[in-house]
Amino acid sequence: MDRDDVIFVLHRPSSAENIGAVARVLANFGISRMRVVAPPSWSGVPRTGRGANAKEDVFRRARQTARRARNVLDAAEVVPDLVTALAGTVWACGTTSRNVEGRPRLTPRELGVEVAGRARSGPVAVVLGEERRGLSDAELIPCAAVCSIPTGEAYDSMNLAQAAAVLAYEVALGRGAALPALPDAEPARHETVEAFWARARGLLAGVGYLNPQNPDAILSEWRRLLARAEPTQREAELLAAAAKSLERKLGTGPAGGEGNR
Repeated sequence: MDRDDVIFVLHRPSSAENIGAVARVLANFGISRMRVVAPPSWSGVPRTGRGANAKEDVFRRARQTARRARNVLDAAEVVPDLVTALAGTVWACGTTSRNVEGRPRLTPRELGVEVAGRARSGPVAVVLGEERRGLSDAELIPCAAVCSIPTGEAYDSMNLAQAAAVLAYEVALGRGAALPALPDAEPARHETVEAFWARARGLLAGVGYLNPQNPDAILSEWRRLLARAEPTQREAELLAAAAKSLERKLGTGPAGGEGNR
């Protein structure tokens, strides 16, 4: 497994110290790629009054805990949302202590083996939520599986960097696992699947199939069905092209937008 094919995604972290500490543990286990979904507060003024904006101030403080892993921190990609953070990946696993219907729940050891196998076909992502509330149900939607770290009932809350250390260790350990043969076809890329769902959502809403008060309730079940099928890139492209053709036929694409071209 190529170390560059594993991406740790931090979704809207609130602590500069945690960001630096995560960079440090990734370096400990030979993982070089980190993406950070910027929280809204990063568009504001710096907390300490140093730096041009809050984001610069956060990364300045994060370097203090990153120590000799500043290369990982400096190479981190800051993105506006989770969709962008998962761009280019073929599989993603979100971390949560909850059971999520319709998705496999992996232990950290199982995650390490799964990452090793999936990463042979393209980049994979391990997604960690913000410190106070973790990942919401909506934020877990694009994740094909979830991973939970077993903890004691008396104190089941883990620090973000500590959780990252457990998972990074297991990912590193998984590199030595015996793996099945690679599938012949390229697995679907995240952005191709999302392009299909963006069109499918509009089409299904337009014909009255989705409840306008809660359209994602049924759509999330369809998403789980497709995730279990594990489509190839070719199959995902066919689905996206079919949805685009339906848009053109029904005239439901955005005026002048991609749906009408």
